[in-house]
Amino acid sequence: MPPGSSTSRGDMALSSAAMPSQTTTLASTCCSRPARPPTLLERALSPIDPLIILIVLTIVGLPGAIRAQFSRLSPVSWLNPFRWHELILANGFGYILAQSNKNWEPVKRPLLASARGRVLEVGAGSGENVVYYDLDRVESLVVLEPFAPLRTKLEAALDRTGLLSRSTVVPLGLDEERGTLSRHGLAPASFDTIVLVQVLCSIPNPKSHLDYLQSLLRPGGEILVFEHVASKHQPARLIQQLWTVPWKRLVGGCEMDRDSADWLRDVGGWSHVEILRPKDEHRADLMPHAVARFVKA
Repeated sequence: MPPGSSTSRGDMALSSAAMPSQTTTLASTCCSRPARPPTLLERALSPIDPLIILIVLTIVGLPGAIRAQFSRLSPVSWLNPFRWHELILANGFGYILAQSNKNWEPVKRPLLASARGRVLEVGAGSGENVVYYDLDRVESLVVLEPFAPLRTKLEAALDRTGLLSRSTVVPLGLDEERGTLSRHGLAPASFDTIVLVQVLCSIPNPKSHLDYLQSLLRPGGEILVFEHVASKHQPARLIQQLWTVPWKRLVGGCEMDRDSADWLRDVGGWSHVEILRPKDEHRADLMPHAVARFVKA
């Protein structure tokens, strides 16, 4: 997905895996036990889930890409495959994010409703997550989103939810120079909650940012995580590794095989760590999730 954007911004909605049913608590949608074995159909379809997502992305994004090309009528642009890819991603990615958000709402809502105080969301995308914040608990919100086509939708979502007046939209990614981020309000020990939703998959050199993220938290502050991660099951992990090469090039740097939650756990300095997974995922899933909470000591 576009760097810093939320879906992985790659964890897309159209997986053949079953999705959680509507509910209001993490306990009813997530667990810590190993994933169940897949059915024969799930085992057969899982390896082509990324292909299905790419096809849908192209179908949805192509009409907007054609309109954009006609608005310029540049032969060079029409013949440039990289320009076509850029336009398809810009016009189709919002749909993928919206479908993913719809499917994972039962998991994300109870997780993000616990955000409190001064909140930082990294890679806020087009604002799918802001509807889950409790306005009575969130004092202020800083959102990072470097992908320009998503920021207009993000600001509109903040406005609809009543959060715009207490929000700061920063048009940068986490890989920006630290001094620049500090000038936009990202100061040490200044946040009560940091939200990472489908963003660590696409940030360049993610391990180099984890200590920094922890440093932004006040003592007792927490990082809330909903990320697609590397499979714990070797056959699926091998397929993830094979897919990651083309996937990274086609979906804005997203990598399927990152152990993001484990990396964050290994930073240390936490008084509480809880890493769960959605109950309905199976061992053949190419985009299994970590649903996690890390509390700073």
